[in-house]
Amino acid sequence: MAQLASPHALYISEIFFAISHYLEDDRKALARLARCCHAFSEPALSILWSSVQSFSQFIPLLPPTVKFLWDHGQFDEVTLLQFQCPPEEEWRVFDSYARRVRKLYSGSRCHQIVARIRSGTTLFPLLQSLSLQLVEPLYTQGKLFSDSIRSLKISGPAYVHCKDDRVQMAVAHLARDAPLVEHLHIEDYTYSAVQSSLSPLHFAHLRTVEISAFFGYTLLQSLCHILSQAPVTRLKLELPPLPNKEWNISIPVFPALKSLQICGNPASAEQFIFYLASKGLQELSVHHTRGSASAADYHQLLLHVADKYSNTLRQLSLSTLQQISLSLTQPPTTNYPYDISQALLDTFYALAPRFNRLETFHLSLPHNRHVHLAPELTSESPTWPSLKLLDLEAT
Repeated sequence: MAQLASPHALYISEIFFAISHYLEDDRKALARLARCCHAFSEPALSILWSSVQSFSQFIPLLPPTVKFLWDHGQFDEVTLLQFQCPPEEEWRVFDSYARRVRKLYSGSRCHQIVARIRSGTTLFPLLQSLSLQLVEPLYTQGKLFSDSIRSLKISGPAYVHCKDDRVQMAVAHLARDAPLVEHLHIEDYTYSAVQSSLSPLHFAHLRTVEISAFFGYTLLQSLCHILSQAPVTRLKLELPPLPNKEWNISIPVFPALKSLQICGNPASAEQFIFYLASKGLQELSVHHTRGSASAADYHQLLLHVADKYSNTLRQLSLSTLQQISLSLTQPPTTNYPYDISQALLDTFYALAPRFNRLETFHLSLPHNRHVHLAPELTSESPTWPSLKLLDLEAT
């Protein structure tokens, strides 16, 4: 009897569903299981379609009249204005697969067009993670984002002059349609973007934000403005390589921020920190990847951070892959060669007593000489009793 009972366990959907998860990366095996029998079909299909790499997989499932538009490239504005959305029964096959999708990567214009055609219905009602490239501006009445979305990665069209605010409007649609979103990642590949007139948006659960502005500050400043009141605790920024660029943010931003990671030059980082509304920043990382900088820029950055967050900062990391000009005035001596790493260490030595809660300090900078570590800067230092880790890396 035990031998006969064992196979029947697979007919219990919860058990088979758990087993099928181990085949998540074997799509051929899942497809075979889905065709095996009715009992195996639903769990296997649910996992097979839980993560979809392209919206193109749904094009064959569209109603015939919608697919005809795609096949013949008839997505012009005049045609779309006159086109009538097919009745719900024609979407039955599409819906049977779309409801299984939890993660979707979409760079297809067809996705946006179909969402516009079927504006009264959410295409993927249980979607939790979406990566989307905005090939064109969003339709005002469309509902591209499901209310189940927790994570969104969005970008504008790549390497073009974008003269509309499609990215900002997409974020506004997200605030309207996806109240439970927790993570937002925005990439700006455009050479220009207009400033949006949107007011700060309401996000009740948004905690993590990444913004990569590769070519210009316009979109970055606009996004910081409309996200300024969100309860974001972790923020990562990739600043464009525009030295001495003045920020134009009218109000302080990100009042709940606890962790900040900046990729860019230290002068831009210092300007951004000036506008932070947060009074409890605990982690700060500045990774100098692009643009020029000097030791004086780092000195000004450290001084501003000490003034603003000396009582809250627990972890500080400074690193760069760029050669930095030495503009501090201390001259080298025979026994104490002086380079950029030494300059920054000396700057930090002077400010160390002010960081009375700092536990970890990481410094990774280029140099070709030895550096002198002050003997008083140790974990037993009475001027810095909270220090647990001093990490110096020379590249």
